[in-house]
Amino acid sequence: MSETAQEQKAHELPAWEPGAELHEVHLGQARLLHARTGQSCLIVSGVTLYLAALIGLTGDLPFAAIWLAATGTMIAVVYAYARLMAPDGINAGNYRRYLAGHTVISALTGLVWAGLASAFLDPDSVLNMFIAVNMVFSITVGGVMPSAEYRPTFVSLATATLLPFSGYWLLSVEGPLRLIGIGLLIYYAFGLLVSAQAEVQTIASLAAERTRKLTQRLQEKNRIIERASASKSRFLAATSHDMSQPLQAQGFFIRAIRRTLDRPDQVELLDKIEAAWRSQQQLLQALVETARLDSGAIIARIRPFALDEVLQGLRAEFADLAHAKSIELIVARTTIAVNSDTLLVTRILRNLLSNAIKFTPPGGQVELHCTRSDDGLLVEVSDDGPGVTAAERERIFEEYVQLQPGQAGNERGLGLGLTIVHQLARKLNVELRFASTPGEGTRAGIVLPLADAAPAPQAGARPDAIDGSPLVLLVEDEPAVREGLTILLTDWGCRVIAAGSGAEAMELLSWADAEPNLLIVDKRLAGGEDGLDTIQAVRSEVVAEIPAVLLTGDIYQFEAVTGMERITVLPKPADPTQLHSLLREALERPRA
Repeated sequence: MSETAQEQKAHELPAWEPGAELHEVHLGQARLLHARTGQSCLIVSGVTLYLAALIGLTGDLPFAAIWLAATGTMIAVVYAYARLMAPDGINAGNYRRYLAGHTVISALTGLVWAGLASAFLDPDSVLNMFIAVNMVFSITVGGVMPSAEYRPTFVSLATATLLPFSGYWLLSVEGPLRLIGIGLLIYYAFGLLVSAQAEVQTIASLAAERTRKLTQRLQEKNRIIERASASKSRFLAATSHDMSQPLQAQGFFIRAIRRTLDRPDQVELLDKIEAAWRSQQQLLQALVETARLDSGAIIARIRPFALDEVLQGLRAEFADLAHAKSIELIVARTTIAVNSDTLLVTRILRNLLSNAIKFTPPGGQVELHCTRSDDGLLVEVSDDGPGVTAAERERIFEEYVQLQPGQAGNERGLGLGLTIVHQLARKLNVELRFASTPGEGTRAGIVLPLADAAPAPQAGARPDAIDGSPLVLLVEDEPAVREGLTILLTDWGCRVIAAGSGAEAMELLSWADAEPNLLIVDKRLAGGEDGLDTIQAVRSEVVAEIPAVLLTGDIYQFEAVTGMERITVLPKPADPTQLHSLLREALERPRA
């Protein structure tokens, strides 16, 4: 590494270090001073020629020649210094030396001009006195312009010029004209004030230019981040759609085949298969749901509902998992109704329960309970697990953070569960509460607004049977998913018209003896067909706003959904329990 490169590296300051702002300002001032050297030399050369002409009017031609030689030498020194000291320009490695040298040369220039002015001063000649005063005035006034970029250079020039000359004037001149010496000192003080203001303006200009450049760099980085984010979102959308299709079909087939098994060993084997399937489904759903939350694609649908249905559904869902880990799971019963989004509330509580069971050691206890308060209803999951420290609480809701890995078993995730809880709570505009004590356990929950009344509970022959044998139009281009979902819907007591495309659905619908009660449509169908267009076409055909469920692996917000009534977006891979809840909810609403 060369000496210059080493100096530059040694003098460079990172933007975050103390003094970095001053470093940037001085570097900018040095660059301005260096760039305007030629212009300032031309200005001072013009001043010296003007003064040489005035000196010539006195008839003192030898002094005029001395004047031109001395001042011309100083001008040449200033110009040569700029070219030799920084031939390739000013950088972080040489700007300090450049400014220091320029300050010294300015002081020498001031001494030369003060000396020449003092030598030319003749108290008996008014013209000589006028020319001498012009000498110090011209160099200091001219110095404000080229030296305004860096005030120390002007201060050194003015001090070396005005103070010696003012002192000599006060000693040499008698009578009232001595006041001119005092006036020179006042002018010196005024020059210092003006130069300070000039430097402030220079610094402000440099700061504005730096801000503009930083803004441009920030905008460019934002564009790069936006492109990367869009690319990531497109990748997730395509990947999740393709990966969710086989998982979707597996889930429907598992649920359908369960009713055909009667041997305990078969049921046990299917339980293991379903556990493995659910683990894959939860991993993919966590990734997709996080991306969907980031993109704003999830819309909260607020309505009154009986909270007990959600709590008991979660109890049934986690009972086997808690039993397998020898954990006592307690889920309270309640008759209270709340006003929120059923699916999003279920998702929040599911993640909190899953997290509590995962980190509670065998023999522990996990409880899901409710507490009424002035703010609403606190629905809380508590456990007697290891708890988390204050430092861990600061990070626990961040993405991909997994605390105490392996302490509560072999379950591994992506560290997105509590991140999703936090984002969903914000989506619902509800308070999220979290408290934990190391060694004593954790409490986490949400405060839901109370509802005046809950819908009447649904009665039926089976817990999952849907009353009235509703006619469901299913449009799904993936044969395995279509077949599995058809079996599942039929098992729930639905009549099903299954089609692989919108055109096929319209043809089959024309042969039906009744209009559908519900539409279940995949968002991305074969041949570039959009499920939203299919829903609109079916509704136009029957002239009715048939409730619809849109299955999708996409993570983007669909603008068309906000303009179309009664469409519920269900991300793939959809849990059969979620789908069942959506069907019952959609069929309960009166049709427009």
